[in-house]
Amino acid sequence: MLSCWLLLLLSATLQAEGGFVLAEHGRSSYVVVVSAAASPATRHAAAELVYWLKEMTGAELALVSDAETPKKREILVGASKRLERLGVTCSAAELGPEGYLLRTIGERLVVAGGEPRGTLYAVYGLLEEQLGCRWFTPEVSAIPKLERLELPALDVTRRPAFEYRDVFVAECFDGDWAVRNRLNSSHARLDAERGGRLEYEGFVHTFDELVPPARYFAAHPEYFAEVAGRRLGEESQLCCTNTAVVRLVTEEIRRRMRAHPEAKVFSVSQNDRFNNCQCEPCRTLAEREGSAVAPVLQLVNQVAAALEAEFPDKLVDTLAYQWSRHPPKTMRARQNVVVRLCSIECCFAHPLADCPQNRAFVEDVLGWSERCARLWVWDYITDFAHYLLPFPNHDVLAANVRFFAAHRVTGLFEEGNYTSPWGEFQALRGYVLAKLLWNPAADERVARDEFLAAVYGPAAEPIRRYLELLPFPAPTREVHAGIFDGVGAPWLGELWQENADEQWDAAEQAVAATPFLARVRAARLCVDYVAIERARSAGSRATPELTARVRRFFETGHAVGLTALSEGDADLGAYEVRVRTALGLQSEK
Repeated sequence: MLSCWLLLLLSATLQAEGGFVLAEHGRSSYVVVVSAAASPATRHAAAELVYWLKEMTGAELALVSDAETPKKREILVGASKRLERLGVTCSAAELGPEGYLLRTIGERLVVAGGEPRGTLYAVYGLLEEQLGCRWFTPEVSAIPKLERLELPALDVTRRPAFEYRDVFVAECFDGDWAVRNRLNSSHARLDAERGGRLEYEGFVHTFDELVPPARYFAAHPEYFAEVAGRRLGEESQLCCTNTAVVRLVTEEIRRRMRAHPEAKVFSVSQNDRFNNCQCEPCRTLAEREGSAVAPVLQLVNQVAAALEAEFPDKLVDTLAYQWSRHPPKTMRARQNVVVRLCSIECCFAHPLADCPQNRAFVEDVLGWSERCARLWVWDYITDFAHYLLPFPNHDVLAANVRFFAAHRVTGLFEEGNYTSPWGEFQALRGYVLAKLLWNPAADERVARDEFLAAVYGPAAEPIRRYLELLPFPAPTREVHAGIFDGVGAPWLGELWQENADEQWDAAEQAVAATPFLARVRAARLCVDYVAIERARSAGSRATPELTARVRRFFETGHAVGLTALSEGDADLGAYEVRVRTALGLQSEK
């Protein structure tokens, strides 16, 4: 009788449609090969592949250098001497910094990509798309357990749809989660092993940093915005047509580029206020171009042109935001300029392209896509006045990402609840968006259902029914959702609270006395918050039912580490005092 080990070796040689058996009964005849000169990211990619294959199959593949004698069965991770001998190249022109290929050549598997992140993404692409691994949150994953792992023949090449993919949500800052879901977020904790991130120097609203009013206004008020015939030293913008301002900004960005070689993007962007300059040169240029952005874009183009020769790989970034949102008639952004267009005024209850309220923004997307090579969008996925308010945008996320992809947008920054975990289903939105930012054709419903099943277990079905209580899309064109709405929002109708509580009661009953209960309670915070805020706003006194709800809300909120209730409020304890005072409840501390 043949030994189990010999049977394994024989089965590994059987080619099924050009594929092979990678592991069986906890053993494998394969090794993972990585270059002796591999980058930290590529070495981490190889180590991750070894780790997750062991988690799946129980087989621990050896990790060896390409300096060792070649073996018959190998998984080749990243560029190496082995790939050169096989005639496989990871062409920068073909793959860029993040594209990858998966290819079977005989009994070898190539898992490789561009630098710095392509090989990492190749490993995670293999694990996710070919082998079924999922990483839903930093704490929750779904990894198949297989007695036999058989791969078909592979000839796959992938590149991301967007060069910049950022989900600005607290749960999405975890470096392992972000890289496994192939985000290069500017704020995630992505170190060199995790491929680094798309690094900004000065993220946004940098005019005051570049030319500080405290330093310059007294001697040079002409550097700053003229409004109603008067130069402003406070609550101001820059005078973008002033040649001295151009020189100062250029020199400061030059200094920053020299001091921060790790950064890719350098912000030259308006302060987060109005009061753009109305001096004669600025006004004349804005009127000629039909947009107040014209003086800003002229400044940014001049800075980018002055620095391009010394820093050909760097980008200069600016905003198209509020007063600067509309594209100019004739001006174009230079090749090394990023324009970030912001959707802050939009309705998020309907897909952007289908809502009359969003028509002007859609026209701006179309206009900017013709006027710049790098159009990035700053999008919004939460209610900033009430982080826990149920927000009816789940079914517009995919439609909006696809709209952007179809109109030459090359980067997306999705701003959500970034100051506290456990915002209203923010982790779910983050996961779904990660899938869409890599591949806009991803099935958002499948991603959502898989997330609910993994994170909430038997409570997934009532939670899915709860989500359907919100309008996806809103039932009428008159029902819109902005990012500063309150608990009286029209999509939370008269029967919403009763129906929502019914589903959450069912969800809690489904997971009673299981580890899922804590997550279900945390997700229910949003429903309790609406009831509490409505009672507080109405001046109600606490009933026994409301008292129990208040107790559940604050016990759960403190237990899970909820802090921020809005963008400007990060003190759950102070909120508890306000609620108990308003409802006539004694403190339980």
